[in-house]
Amino acid sequence: MRNLLVVALLFILTSEVKAQEIKIDLGYKYLFANKWDKAIQTYNFSRPNLVEKQPLFMNGLTGSFTKIFKSTKRLNHGINFSYSYFRSCAQNESSINSLNLHFFNVGYTLHYESKEKLKGLYTDLIIAATSSGLFRYVDGKPFVYDEKKSKAFGVGGEINLKMGYYLKIKNDFFFSPFIQLGYTPYFFSPQTETVINQTKSLSSKNWTGILNAQIGVAFHIIKSEQELKIE
Repeated sequence: MRNLLVVALLFILTSEVKAQEIKIDLGYKYLFANKWDKAIQTYNFSRPNLVEKQPLFMNGLTGSFTKIFKSTKRLNHGINFSYSYFRSCAQNESSINSLNLHFFNVGYTLHYESKEKLKGLYTDLIIAATSSGLFRYVDGKPFVYDEKKSKAFGVGGEINLKMGYYLKIKNDFFFSPFIQLGYTPYFFSPQTETVINQTKSLSSKNWTGILNAQIGVAFHIIKSEQELKIE
């Protein structure tokens, strides 16, 4: 996943395609993955002595970078890179168990805005390839299972719909509050249950569907048509 992030950043920095808009998003992300929830619930049920139960993967942080390419049309296209982080941690007398879940997405963006009818409002449709890495730590150290560090990787496809409203700061600089909904119908991650509960196919399958919702703020640099012509 780290290598994918490096490649993505290099692509952004070296791309020669003229950008009409560049934006950076920061926000809160809610996650619902039914089969992963069942694995964590099984972990809690099989350990009745736990005072603090292991939390589900629900609340996380997310950030993204989007580059909208030069176009004279209302429907523009671009590229999107996003990263999300979730942590499930439970502290008990015997140990502190921590599950760290990372997502990295690379996507294609369709950006729409109508300056005449719905001034300030924009909509993004993002179709992305998504990958994940899940790592378990006990008392701050990587958990070892079957003589290997406990980790699980996953891959899938995701579709997102985002809506935001532009508010001008100064010149070409804007910010916008936004909401976003996303869905992954099939996310393949065969080792996730093993990392969570040291079992396989007991409480869940090797894949899950994922729903997510986001709220946050985006910061934009939007070039005017005159600036684009000069370039």
